[in-house]
Amino acid sequence: MADKPIKLVSTTQLYLDCRALLNEILDVTPNFPRDYKFTIGAEMQRLSVSLIELDAAAYMDKAGRVQNLMSFKAKFETLKTLIRVAGERRWIKGIGRHAHIIELMDAIGKQSTAWKNSLTKASKPESES
Repeated sequence: MADKPIKLVSTTQLYLDCRALLNEILDVTPNFPRDYKFTIGAEMQRLSVSLIELDAAAYMDKAGRVQNLMSFKAKFETLKTLIRVAGERRWIKGIGRHAHIIELMDAIGKQSTAWKNSLTKASKPESES
């Protein structure tokens, strides 16, 4: 029986989408108004990095996987709100760029929710199903 190749977190679609989101945020935040660049912009960058950390932690720590995904979802919702505010205030330059960020956010949300749901469904005893 051949060993299964080890899948790295950096090759998963969730990780790749989180990385793409981080790149987009790093590109748009320098154009924020000065009053918000170092507060809201820096928080968006920090949250984006946290998503990558929590994704890796959930991938590597089987025992804490659901908890890491719950933390991921909480930070993700905060980041989603900040992106919504930045878009409404027109701090994100370019309709196409803003649309791309929203598409990435949708993909990340769907993937993380599906992963969490599959884990919680698998951990329920048969009598609860």
